[in-house]
Amino acid sequence: MKYSIQLKILLYLSIILLIGFSLLTFAVYNTTWQNSQRIIKGDMIAAKKNIDLYLSQYRLVSNMDLSAATLPSEAEAISRQLSTQIGSNVDIYSLQGEKLSYGSAPADDLDKTEDLTKAMKGEIAYTTNFRANQVMVSLSYPIGRPAVGILRYFKDYTQLYGDNQKFMDMICLFAAIIFFVIFIASYIFSTQITKPIKKLAKAAEEVSQGNYDLKLNIHLNDEIGYLASRFQLMMAKIREQIEIIQQDRDVLEQVQKENKKFFDNVTHELKTPITTIAGYAQAIEDLGIKEDEFTRKGLQSIINESSRLNHMVIELIELSKASSNKFSYEFTDLNLSELIEETSDEMMIKAKKYNIVLSCSIEQDLRLKGDRDRLKEVLINLIDNAIKYGNVNSVIQINACREKNVVWVGIKDQGPGIPEELRQKVFDPFFRVSKKTSRELGSTGLGLTIVKEIMEKHKGCIDIKSIPGEGTEVILRFESGVL
Repeated sequence: MKYSIQLKILLYLSIILLIGFSLLTFAVYNTTWQNSQRIIKGDMIAAKKNIDLYLSQYRLVSNMDLSAATLPSEAEAISRQLSTQIGSNVDIYSLQGEKLSYGSAPADDLDKTEDLTKAMKGEIAYTTNFRANQVMVSLSYPIGRPAVGILRYFKDYTQLYGDNQKFMDMICLFAAIIFFVIFIASYIFSTQITKPIKKLAKAAEEVSQGNYDLKLNIHLNDEIGYLASRFQLMMAKIREQIEIIQQDRDVLEQVQKENKKFFDNVTHELKTPITTIAGYAQAIEDLGIKEDEFTRKGLQSIINESSRLNHMVIELIELSKASSNKFSYEFTDLNLSELIEETSDEMMIKAKKYNIVLSCSIEQDLRLKGDRDRLKEVLINLIDNAIKYGNVNSVIQINACREKNVVWVGIKDQGPGIPEELRQKVFDPFFRVSKKTSRELGSTGLGLTIVKEIMEKHKGCIDIKSIPGEGTEVILRFESGVL
């Protein structure tokens, strides 16, 4: 799921604030609780001192020595006297925990609290008791030495805990108010930050769709404003470059049209006079006119060169067709294995003239989509080159196989090879590795150029591997259209 920057800012800030206010609330609550406990402890210590003082005064005034025997009869009077003087409830219990006074006890359920149990064991203790709407603290400790009974002091701290609770409620309320104020401020702040970013994102989407005539209208004196100005400048540069490219494209298309027109006209105009010259030269030779050796050689040269020029014009026309987008290719499902075998059989006759053997290793049923006639032209051209440039009494290996979804075809001769620095130039029009040898073999330097054009129309690749002195291998790679 895609989350916006604004949502992330609000989410992260809300989590931080929530954790911060939770820790603050906990710290305030813990501090308030500890303060309450310190107040109660201090009150209990002061209350014990006061009770002991009042109890001593009571003994002196009453001229009475408290004992386990006299305590039950004096318990009610002592309880009332101490409660009046201290201003809080005071009860007297026996050492066994039996209540001896009844006039001032706050509640019967406080007789089971922990402080009374500890006092029965000779300890001084107090317990905070939380009831429905009341907080009561009870202090219990033994009377006399040795102990003759237990004195319990009760004090109501409902007001203290009520004030503490109000304070905590106020802290929580202020925390909630501050949280929502900061949240709203963060929302406004994040909106101001993300608004220009959203504009930039929308503009980037428009640019990706080819619309470069945009105005962002982002006027900020910060990093986002700088980014927006750079983005606007980038769009202007892209728009400028596209206009230049479009102009260059139009000029290039016009030049290409003129070049093609010139190319087609020249090849067409050359074909007629070359055919005429070749025809008359052949006719003169057929008449058997006996002239000197120079005339015969000249006549033969005219015939040979006319034939070569005618062949060159035909290849130029084929190259023009192959490179033209208007030339239609008829793509059908074909069996490349059968096409290679068929072409190899046809080229076997020419190979035998030079005592060259065509050795085929072809995987069966290699199928792909392609123009059968054009691919056969590729195979004829490559095998013919292997025969022309391969050594006499040698072997030409023709291999074809499939690897996953790729079909490979390799044609390898045992000729002199091609120097490394010339391998990529063999696809250039009219380029010949050895001009003398190529001319003697009737090559025009256009065959591989035509082959490359046809392979590109089939979205295939052609590559040449060659080792000087060992031979050359031409590799065809078909990936698109493999069945």
